Amino acid sequence: MITLASAVPPPVLLNGVQLASQNSVGQSFFWDLVGRLWYVCQRDITTADEERILVTRLTADGDVVDSMHVERAGHGANIGVENTGGSVFLWTDALPNGHWASALARIPYVPGGTVNASDTSAPAATITFHRPRPSGQVYRVSATVDPTRRELIYRWQSNDVSSDKAVGGIDRYALDAVVAGTYTPLATLPFPASGRTLQGYTSLGDHFYTLYGLPNAESRVTCTRWDTGEVVQDEPLTAFPTVVSREPEGLCVYEIAGAPANLAFGIAGGASGARRFHAGRFPHPETNAWVPIAYDTALLAPNGPTYVPQYRLAGDQVHLHFSLDRVDKAAWASTAKLFQLPVPARPNRTQRLVGVVSGAYVTGQPLTVRLEVTTDGWVTLYDDRGFKGWIGADVSFWTC
Repeated sequence: MITLASAVPPPVLLNGVQLASQNSVGQSFFWDLVGRLWYVCQRDITTADEERILVTRLTADGDVVDSMHVERAGHGANIGVENTGGSVFLWTDALPNGHWASALARIPYVPGGTVNASDTSAPAATITFHRPRPSGQVYRVSATVDPTRRELIYRWQSNDVSSDKAVGGIDRYALDAVVAGTYTPLATLPFPASGRTLQGYTSLGDHFYTLYGLPNAESRVTCTRWDTGEVVQDEPLTAFPTVVSREPEGLCVYEIAGAPANLAFGIAGGASGARRFHAGRFPHPETNAWVPIAYDTALLAPNGPTYVPQYRLAGDQVHLHFSLDRVDKAAWASTAKLFQLPVPARPNRTQRLVGVVSGAYVTGQPLTVRLEVTTDGWVTLYDDRGFKGWIGADVSFWTC
């Protein structure tokens, strides 16, 4: 179970990124554990087609890679991504009834492509439709994916009303069975009228998580056990408090190397024409394994096999460990960049670190150097002595 409450601000994953369209807020999002890319879904409102949604693909840093349109789809309330054998499929709204989906669509992601999610005559290579429950009996359906178990999570309502008044349920299905057209729920949770506006949901392992809230109002996250239906956490979410027109939008499974799967949440904001999307993760409550960091082996060499650059997450701290020498044994230059940390291990502001150096070349001088790690992840040396030998950092850390 993920701990939803924390004494420290949740670490930032995306901060004010621009999507393919700046005219509407992000409605939902998904982190592809295999491809290491974000997929953000927003309503792409036009005069001709108010049910069109736009899916933007982003790098881990938040740079736009490409996008795809899904026309005649729905609201884009939730999205799932399936990465199978190198092919990526979107699970989105389909066959809208009153601007809300009545079925699900499984669509191959095509950069720059456009698919009509109401075209039931389209070939299966373009789109397949899925109705885990008969369309005439459910309303405002949506889905996401638990990538850690390859399960499709399907939400449905038995009444066609807003989510705060809705009653219905959430089903779990084996994803591969749904793809094959078999719809046998592994479990079902009730979705009672709560008085809260649903803004996102996901499943991770034995628990189901929901995100509630309205623009410029309180946001809350909940955790429910799949086996008993018991709500075991119900916590306020106060991240990104300064975002203009702040609105909670989206919840998904998130994972990086060296740490167990966690959850990410989305916050949208900004005025029309200048919309931005933000995302954070909930804290990791435990100390995780050391993860190697890539470095230029033509320029740098570790001072022994146990000193290869590496980091680990310990709660919301990032620990750094390394000892490096120049391959050519030349003197170090100030502002030399050693290596770049991955996004989740980068600080929110530049951090100054104290490193140690070999005593062979700096006898009589302090055996320390100043290092900095910047918000783009580069660990950089600042020392004008031009010394030779290794640089180490054994216990450096910061809060991400």
